[in-house]
Amino acid sequence: MGIVKKINITNQSGANTFYVADAYLESGMGIVGDRYYNNFKHPREQVTLIEEEIIQDFEKKIHKKIDSKDFRRNIITEGIELTKFINKKIKIGNEVILKIHELCQPCMYLQKKLNIENLVKLLVNKSGIQTEVLTSGTIKVKDIITVID
Repeated sequence: MGIVKKINITNQSGANTFYVADAYLESGMGIVGDRYYNNFKHPREQVTLIEEEIIQDFEKKIHKKIDSKDFRRNIITEGIELTKFINKKIKIGNEVILKIHELCQPCMYLQKKLNIENLVKLLVNKSGIQTEVLTSGTIKVKDIITVID
């Protein structure tokens, strides 16, 4: 079991991301108001998550503090090791069910944007997960995350 630490979106590709207190996730579409809402190549790309613990570990390795939103993942979690649940379903709050499909991999875009040498190498298999929204609903910061399948 974990919690939603932060929710992070942006409404246009390449623009800075920003935190929101809550978000509506629509089945088969993604997060309403986010750049990837109904704008993805594969359903698995609807919503991304990353663990706060991974971000903190990365900060220790590079000796630099980075705002969680700058990792450009939609939901920052705490207290749940997401990568253990590939091909499983998780429930956030009382309504939203996500299917975890695969790991997110870091990209050169993020490395250049954050101006961190070797970012891609340091974050391989540690850059979050990609999910599909199965059940619509609103999520909020501090919502409980549970594995259901």
